[in-house]
Amino acid sequence: MTQEIDKIPVKDLQTRYNIGRTALYERLKHANIKANKEGTRSFISGRQLEELDRLNTHLERGGTFEDFEPKFTEQFTENNQETISLDSSPNSSPNSSPNVHRTGSWKAEREALEVWIDAIASGIEKANINRMQPLSPIEYMQQLKMAAQEQWLLTTSEVRELIKVKPHTRKGEDTYRRGSWLFVKSGKIGRETAWRVEQETGDS
Repeated sequence: MTQEIDKIPVKDLQTRYNIGRTALYERLKHANIKANKEGTRSFISGRQLEELDRLNTHLERGGTFEDFEPKFTEQFTENNQETISLDSSPNSSPNSSPNVHRTGSWKAEREALEVWIDAIASGIEKANINRMQPLSPIEYMQQLKMAAQEQWLLTTSEVRELIKVKPHTRKGEDTYRRGSWLFVKSGKIGRETAWRVEQETGDS
């Protein structure tokens, strides 16, 4: 009974994390998770789900795949990707065709391109939503408060979207003050400066 409960369908993970198939492949790859296949369906275990949840939290807090340290040591390969293919034929076999590795490589390249396209489309959609629905003072403060409580790192462009001003610091300083909010330089996210949000409290 425990074994059955421990089977989480891979197809359900896209809905759980609100991501596409190619993005799911990327997460499985960087978490070193290999799904188990039964017939035409693929499953992961409860421990593997916990690892994916940990990776999801890491990414939501501004982390990247490169600075994520997976707990599992098993390497994700092209064959793993074939195993979790959501549209694979039930009659297919890893040894049935000499072109399996060639097909897997082509699929990997295609899916990498799709990840870029999804990211660009997501950025455009986010920008359009922000233009159509400007944040009220209360809304952006709530978001800043959440970022401070969760210790999320925000990029310069993300901070500018919230406070409508590009954060900057004086020479030799690493903190930008805006109202009751402090934005502390905390490394880089891609090519942009990363900022840690802190809410300034009054002196007692």
